[in-house]
Amino acid sequence: MSKPARPALNSLTGRFARKDPPAVTGNGVSEPVESAEPAAAGSGPGSTAAATVKAKADARVQILTRIDPATRRRLKVIAAEQERTIQDICEEAIRDFVARHSK
Repeated sequence: MSKPARPALNSLTGRFARKDPPAVTGNGVSEPVESAEPAAAGSGPGSTAAATVKAKADARVQILTRIDPATRRRLKVIAAEQERTIQDICEEAIRDFVARHSK
């Protein structure tokens, strides 16, 4: 008795994809691709701020680092006091470090 054919893995990519990749225009600038996901609150069809933020986020790369729990707790408190995100504080620290050590 033969087993039924299994579906190819590439047939599942549509179900598991997180989002559509950004479209690259002729000038090399990434533009967000319209997706089936609902728009965020406060961003309508005329809102370019949301599109700009999404395009900026897509141009970034991810890095991973580990810190001790005590430092993370202190960082969260500082971020809350300054009404900033930990991401924003880390980006600022990295930019400052690179500027200090660049020739």
